[in-house]
Amino acid sequence: MFADLDHFYRFPTRAAIEALVIRFNLPNTKNMQDWEYEVADANRIDEFLVAYDSGELSEDEKFTLMAMLVQSSCDAIDRKENFLRSESWKQFLDLLERDIDIHIHLVWYWSCTDTEDLSDAWSITPFIRPILLRHQEKFSAICSPI
Repeated sequence: MFADLDHFYRFPTRAAIEALVIRFNLPNTKNMQDWEYEVADANRIDEFLVAYDSGELSEDEKFTLMAMLVQSSCDAIDRKENFLRSESWKQFLDLLERDIDIHIHLVWYWSCTDTEDLSDAWSITPFIRPILLRHQEKFSAICSPI
């Protein structure tokens, strides 16, 4: 059902992390693993969205910030707040899809394509999968094995 899009894997660059640390006054210590997920904060989603959409970020900064936004949004959903009905949620999904060329691996990863049982997936998975499905053919065609 789902193509393997792991060949689109990318990771946060040191420069992107450093820029976001300064911009948002975030911690960054040498023992942090998966920095973008450790600093995610559901209480700062609106602030992250404004920065993402400001036109001031590099592609690497957008990629890293979107990873933070995915984790932050997942955390907001888990809190059972009204986040799914908020303008922030709609803006997040719109930005994720608008810049799908940057974020296809994030979308694929968080879609948990290795399982059909969504009870064994993240709370954001059912909302991310439709984005993957809309774009999967495009990305599968780009680098399909010979």
